Amino acid sequence: MNNGIQVIYPRTKYSVLNKEIYLFIQKQILNFMNVAKEAIQENIIYTLDISHDEYFYQDYLSFVFYSSSYTGGAHPEHMVSCFVYDISHDMLVYMSDLVQEIPNLLETLSKESRKKLVNNYKIQNLSMMLEGTKPIVSNFSHFVFAPTGIMIFFPEYQIAPYSSGAFKVVIPYSIIFNKGNSN
Repeated sequence: MNNGIQVIYPRTKYSVLNKEIYLFIQKQILNFMNVAKEAIQENIIYTLDISHDEYFYQDYLSFVFYSSSYTGGAHPEHMVSCFVYDISHDMLVYMSDLVQEIPNLLETLSKESRKKLVNNYKIQNLSMMLEGTKPIVSNFSHFVFAPTGIMIFFPEYQIAPYSSGAFKVVIPYSIIFNKGNSN
């Protein structure tokens, strides 16, 4: 059986961040290899591809990883994973941390995401979009600090069917820090 693995990941000068990224990559490869060794369909090449984008904002370094694996079936499985690193405090930042620091953050992210998504032609099931953008931490856990705002990633199936793809929106910092505190 042939398998293809292509992984591109960064090495930074921050050991805490490097360790977390390395563990994430190793887990993805191990999970893929465990599935691939159980070859259900013959003559199919199983693949795992991982790439990333990098973002900077003030003292934050963010990475979003795009994973695509094909192990038979109707289509590949796609996954998005984000790492936000606070350089000045040498630690990873999670949405649950931000929610404690910024009053009404989840409500602001929910409201602003819905404004940006409601007229997207790929959103065909309004109730699915509304459910996937409810103001709860898990709906906004895939994020990075981009130069102009918090970029939120909505994986396939969160706000629309697989056929519509994944979505991302950017909520400007001006809205988060001004409106977000007065909702």
